[in-house]
Order: sequence, then structure tokens, then C-alpha cells
Amino acid sequence: MNDLLEKFESELRAFLEFSYNSSEKQDTVERFNETEKAAFEFVYNSLLNAPDLIARDVEVSTQRIIDEFIRSKDI
Repeated sequence: MNDLLEKFESELRAFLEFSYNSSEKQDTVERFNETEKAAFEFVYNSLLNAPDLIARDVEVSTQRIIDEFIRSKDI
């Protein structure tokens, strides 16, 4: 289970960076909003494709990773 969660967290971090950097929005808040929406879609799809993970397993780490990502961009 820990391996699955670590893989999920790693993929989510990479996805956030990719989504934010590929956004065409100029306004930083809009870029974060777009990225966060995409992240929740990513989480949903990840849960669909990983039958051994459930929402409760990734809920805390998802929020932590999103918060860390936003802080890392110095807003």
C-alpha cells in the first residue's frame, strides 16, 4: 500500500508542475485554479485505475501536496 501511495504522490507532484507550467493563463490565481481543477480530475482518474487505493487513502496527501505546491510558487 505504501508503494502505491508513494507512486500516486510522485505522479501528482509531477502532474501539478506540468499542468501549471503548460497553462496559457497569464493570471497566477487563474493558473492555480485551473491546475487545482485538473489535479482533482487526476486524483479521480487515478482512483479509478488503482483498485487498491480509495479516496480516504489519498485525501490527506492530496491536500498536503497541493498546499506545498502553492507555497512553492511563492504566492
